Amino acid sequence: MDPKFLVLPALLVCAVLVSLVSKKIPKDRDKAIQALFTILVPTRVAWPHEYMHLVDHSVSARSKTVTVSMTSFIDAICSGKIEIRNSADLPKLFSDKLNAHGWRVRFGLDSSWSWVVVAWVVGKHFSWQVKPTPRRRALKRAHGVSEPKESITPLSLTPNSCLHLDYIPLAQLEPSLVQLRATLPAGTSATLEFTTSAAHLSFLSPQFTISAVPFLPRKRVGRSGVARTATPLFASIHRILELLTAGPAALALESVSNESIKYANALNAAATQLEQDPAARSAFIQQWKEEGWRERRLMLVWEAALFSAGHLMRWVVVVRR
Repeated sequence: MDPKFLVLPALLVCAVLVSLVSKKIPKDRDKAIQALFTILVPTRVAWPHEYMHLVDHSVSARSKTVTVSMTSFIDAICSGKIEIRNSADLPKLFSDKLNAHGWRVRFGLDSSWSWVVVAWVVGKHFSWQVKPTPRRRALKRAHGVSEPKESITPLSLTPNSCLHLDYIPLAQLEPSLVQLRATLPAGTSATLEFTTSAAHLSFLSPQFTISAVPFLPRKRVGRSGVARTATPLFASIHRILELLTAGPAALALESVSNESIKYANALNAAATQLEQDPAARSAFIQQWKEEGWRERRLMLVWEAALFSAGHLMRWVVVVRR
């Protein structure tokens, strides 16, 4: 048979294959975009270029997974390129369980996040220590007196006090609780509110890093009030109860309640107010600009989602002398 007659069937087969592939890719691409659209909405007509690149890469890889860089996610929201469509999807995103239209949407964490978290934790551990004054250095040289390596922040106790442990540096937490146990006046009670992390979060795991984000220093909003500490990520409910109710001058435990859902609702309500209350919105933007305002809203719903996902837990403990 003349080879020329074999060329035409071969070309027809190739044309059919190309046609099938070209139809499948746009279909998969649309589904990937729909999956991404379940959580994110572009603020302009078209998606930002970097997100379309993510979709195209995911479709070509046939992975059925769109991996979004956590860094670009935060930056794109704070810069106003995209918005969160429904913050109720964040707990699934944070738990690596977000699926839509047959596709999985997940966070990708670049290696720099581990260094950021480690540096922050170490910095928080040492930042509370008292720096020696010239007078103390002189005393040490003259009398061999060692510098105190701890500075326990006295807990402000009034009758029926409410104490927030999240703002006590981790290295001071146990000494502070021992101090509370020793100094709570007879006939009075103290309410302790604090956050702990779930047992399944291991240090520097993806979920641990995601859970650390709301506590890290802000890029767009300066420090206002008391800085967040690393205590919520390392504190243990069992250890706190043990320190309060065991040993000399033990306190009586009146109640322990898990307020995680209530606390998450309060955080979401604060984000809604910051968005919908004209006075609150205007005042915040005037001080921190729009990027700072977006960052604050994002961090409120982010932290709320961590409680909803079970990565963080909020506790209220009441003890009495």
